[in-house]
Amino acid sequence: MLIHPSILLLLLITATGYSIPNQFLDRGSGRLETAPTTNLVMAFNLNSYQWKNRLLLVFAPSENSPDYKRQMQLLKGQEAGFPERDLLLIEVFTEGTSRALGKTLDQADVDSIRKQFNINPQEFQTVLVGKDGKSKRRDQKPVLPEVIFQVIDAMPMRQREMHRGN
Repeated sequence: MLIHPSILLLLLITATGYSIPNQFLDRGSGRLETAPTTNLVMAFNLNSYQWKNRLLLVFAPSENSPDYKRQMQLLKGQEAGFPERDLLLIEVFTEGTSRALGKTLDQADVDSIRKQFNINPQEFQTVLVGKDGKSKRRDQKPVLPEVIFQVIDAMPMRQREMHRGN
């Protein structure tokens, strides 16, 4: 049994968790027209998370930054608190691979996020972004997850979510 190369590519992309943007699908048949060459780099738009998710942006010069390493140690083991608060982690580095949801961000998106939040490339900072897209808390040193969770849990929108059982 022979499998068409387009189907193999589609299966491979699907198995790795990447989705195919609509512009690469034939509108009539839904078949793959051309394979994107940059499917390993995620195009990122903060606005696409507005009203759906809260974001914890962690900015650092690199993954080797002592403050970044400490922040990740503090967050380790606290991941269970993220989904119930619709909280996503975005890691933004000056050097190295920046990530959103475990996928690589391209440099233009990294620069845009850094500019949007006015972050110096050589400084460590965490920024908590609410579902409304606005900055809710900034820390220039590693912050305890409990502090982040308390800030979120005190937000009016989160209060309504907890009241409804979300």
